[in-house]
Amino acid sequence: MIILRGSWHLPVTAFVLGGVLSIQRGFPFYVVGIVFLFWLFSFRRNLLFLFFLLLFVIGGYSHLSLDSSPVSSQSLDGHAVEGEIVSDVTESAHAFSVVLEGDAGKVLVRYVKEKPNDLPPESLKHGALCMVRGEVKPFDGARNPGQFDYRAHMAGKGIYLQILLQDEAFLQCQGESWINHLYDTREQLKMSVKERVRPTTYVWMEALIFGDIRLIDSSTIEWFREFNLSHILAISGLHVGLTLGGTYFLLYRTGIATKKQSKIFLLALLPFYMFISGGAPSVMRAGLMGVLLIFTGSFQKKIPIIDLLSFTCFFLLIFYPSYFYHLGFQFSFLVTFSLLLTIPVLKQYESKWMQSAIIGLVSQLSLLALQVHYFYEFQPLSLWVNMIAVPYFSFFVIPLLMAVFLLSFLLPSLCTFLSDAFATIHDFVISFLITQSDAFDYPWVIGELPSSYIFLYTACFVIMMKKWEQKEKVKAFLASVAVVFVFVYYSLIPYFTKEGVVTMLDVGQGDSFVIELPQRNGVIMIDAAGPPVFSSNKEKTADEVILPFLKSRGIQQIDALFITHEDSDHSGSVPFILDEMNVGSIYVSPFHSEEYGVGIEKVSAGQSIWVGGHEFYVMHPVEGEDQGDPNDNSLVLNSLLGGKWWFFTGDISAPIEKDILKRSLSLQTDVLKVAHHGSDTSTSEELLNGLQPKIGLISAGVDNRYGHPHEEVVERLSEHGVVLLQTNRHGSVQYIFSGQTGTFSTFIPYNASRE
Repeated sequence: MIILRGSWHLPVTAFVLGGVLSIQRGFPFYVVGIVFLFWLFSFRRNLLFLFFLLLFVIGGYSHLSLDSSPVSSQSLDGHAVEGEIVSDVTESAHAFSVVLEGDAGKVLVRYVKEKPNDLPPESLKHGALCMVRGEVKPFDGARNPGQFDYRAHMAGKGIYLQILLQDEAFLQCQGESWINHLYDTREQLKMSVKERVRPTTYVWMEALIFGDIRLIDSSTIEWFREFNLSHILAISGLHVGLTLGGTYFLLYRTGIATKKQSKIFLLALLPFYMFISGGAPSVMRAGLMGVLLIFTGSFQKKIPIIDLLSFTCFFLLIFYPSYFYHLGFQFSFLVTFSLLLTIPVLKQYESKWMQSAIIGLVSQLSLLALQVHYFYEFQPLSLWVNMIAVPYFSFFVIPLLMAVFLLSFLLPSLCTFLSDAFATIHDFVISFLITQSDAFDYPWVIGELPSSYIFLYTACFVIMMKKWEQKEKVKAFLASVAVVFVFVYYSLIPYFTKEGVVTMLDVGQGDSFVIELPQRNGVIMIDAAGPPVFSSNKEKTADEVILPFLKSRGIQQIDALFITHEDSDHSGSVPFILDEMNVGSIYVSPFHSEEYGVGIEKVSAGQSIWVGGHEFYVMHPVEGEDQGDPNDNSLVLNSLLGGKWWFFTGDISAPIEKDILKRSLSLQTDVLKVAHHGSDTSTSEELLNGLQPKIGLISAGVDNRYGHPHEEVVERLSEHGVVLLQTNRHGSVQYIFSGQTGTFSTFIPYNASRE
């Protein structure tokens, strides 16, 4: 007989690990599989329980895996799609979106705004039956290492396609569900509260009560992320626990209601709270746990909390498998499981400050491996900021905001007073914390932690907690050292590897190359493209492509930054990189006029630049010969990397190519960075005859408005036997080399038969 009282977390863990195994590919799959086998082997003395766990592993593997055969866009394009709206209407800066579910599965319908202040079509209501006809497209996937993969993110929700609507005439919807009335009620509640409180107070109410952080200033959100405080902004079990505890104290401890009446009120309050908070996974977890605790509190044999948490996790994953891929769900359950298993450790200490420090430490350590995997870095000193911010939000901000929310309906005059007081105090505290935290701002950029290291870290962390619980403090300390060593070891790998990497990033219509020398002797960037000039978000390319790539590689210092010329598609992200990275030297042409607030060095033809023992030859421009055009004044560099000569051309035109050939008769080239994104003004027949490159690299945007690369340039390169790799077709391109040999690879799988 299997007795699982207090141990239901084991089969649920097996179920989750089965899901983890289902999304692994290649070497990580075997690593995770071996870990599974060792874990299951530890239960070999109880074959019935071992078989029970194995069933949960198989169940998780099949139930939580992603759909491998979604409906193709071609099968729906041009046809009307029918289905029911199964989501609320969400708004972005440019569109309204709903999820439509029908025979083709779930499809995201996006209605594009004509004006920023447009209202959504009235027919877009939850539960409405719709017929939609529009452009069917897959979601944009990641095109660079380290870049957020929106396609995978939506696939985790079971949504693989989107339909773009420009005209309401292509949208026919009728009806609505009772849930839509709840959504309308929620919006009316929000508007009523917004009218009665100070605007700065409502910003935080929107985030911490209604679950929407879009109104908070982006720099403040970034500060929360940098110091591992994002869990505060995400409505979580902390918020639910404080609300339940505060309400119970108010009703029962003050004598307003009996214990039974208080529990009944809490049971009624929980669904309402989950409703107004938007139904975030962490709130669903805490809410369901609260319901189970209240129901089981009257049983003679109370169910252990660890079992209640396990039942809640299993229930949510069975009915909402997409939660498995939700970051908030992962973080919420992981930290809650860890804290419950920490209770025996807390009992060893009487000091409330010590217990608070342990809770903060365990909360951070339990999430750290996943945090590094997703965000590539963390703040080692953030624990101290957490020890101030978490109690402040737990015992002041959240309770006061809940009080303001309730009083806005019961006593509006008192609500106004508390709202003003909160805004004054909170603005001061947040400003103080952000200012003072500069002294703790020492981020450790580790890189994208692979699955195998996550499992190694988790094993060391579990051993540490087990030994701590058993009061074997020496062994617990050694295990804690091992926990830290996992990150230290992974961070040091680039400094011992003999491999170097050259990466042509897919930055759209622009140029950005990153060169990592072997043993991390130097990191060099050639150009740092910004977004298109018509884009309102000038940080977009830096935030979404360049910086995530650098951090995913564990890079926090650039030894040399070459800016070929000052056009935005080559230099637009430089200011944002300087804000985030330590940059050793910036090299520009003599005719570069833009300033960046740091020292720059102007170089010209004939000079050599040494970085980490590696030489870059400057081929152009010539000192004193201003071409009158930024493109033709581009820095042109030549260097030997991985046994191949590379020729970086910027945006020079054919006459400049001819001039360079005349001045450098013995110029060698194996890899040509095709000038000006493949424009027909460059890459002349004369250049190809003179250089005779074997590989051509073109950085151009997908379906760019310039038509780059031009057809005649592609044909010319092909006639010379040049193998073309281009970002608009292949995503980022990497050359990984060791010694004098190397291999090219593309981020989007290269299919030679398709080229």
